[in-house]
Amino acid sequence: MWLRYYYLVLIDTGEVTICGNHYVFLAYQLRRFLAIADIYYMSRQELYKEKYRQIKLGWHDSATLYAGLIDSLVDENTKILDVGCGHVDFMKPVYGKTQHTYGLDPNLRTLERNEIINHKKHGSVEKIPFPDDFFDLVVSAWVLEHLKFPLVAFQEIYRTLKPGGKVIFLTPNTWNYNVWLIRLIPELFHDFLTRRLYQRQDHDTFDTFYRINSPRKIDKILLPLGYKKVKLILNGDPSYISFNDFLFKIACLIEKVIDNRLSFLKVHLIGIYEK
Repeated sequence: MWLRYYYLVLIDTGEVTICGNHYVFLAYQLRRFLAIADIYYMSRQELYKEKYRQIKLGWHDSATLYAGLIDSLVDENTKILDVGCGHVDFMKPVYGKTQHTYGLDPNLRTLERNEIINHKKHGSVEKIPFPDDFFDLVVSAWVLEHLKFPLVAFQEIYRTLKPGGKVIFLTPNTWNYNVWLIRLIPELFHDFLTRRLYQRQDHDTFDTFYRINSPRKIDKILLPLGYKKVKLILNGDPSYISFNDFLFKIACLIEKVIDNRLSFLKVHLIGIYEK
């Protein structure tokens, strides 16, 4: 992080207090410098996602697809509940369209760090602290795999959705090889490996159960509760095992085979179900 530190030192030492055009020029150069630094500090996974976008034109990563689906349904009057909202901010442009953003998370520390949700609640999706027929949208990214009691969770989501409201989720597909590999690793080591391999922050990993992580399991739980399936997208992504260029090439070959013959093995499920 020395590049960001250098940027701050220049400000603190008074280098940017020069008046007139000198100030503007230096500020411009510093902004360019920081933008370049961000490229170098992009996580390994994001770098290989960008390479894949260049190879496979028209491909979008699953977080982009998920955010786009939500964005298409949000206006200034939309009430959104983000289940397991955590502290990530990739939904900021979408949530900025409405003041009625609500977040629910069992981890108080990560909830307090969230700066894009207007109304935050510490609690569990298995007992949502909101009244019946309250939300237009309930959304969740990287949460379904952590549900110990998915039936109870989706009963609660159904209860709090308005008639015609939608639940939108993004979660791993239990049939994908990445999930097989992860499940072979003891839970004790998940946090360490996530930090080392994907350069994520501490405590961004949680217990996983994968009890509703296939198209069949999702339908088996949601449809009897009264949900109607609107859309279920399976999306591939080679970046998870791309720890170097060689493995990236191998992962791209695997994705090509999956695309052509085994689409049910794609790594992510992005779903919309309606009350």
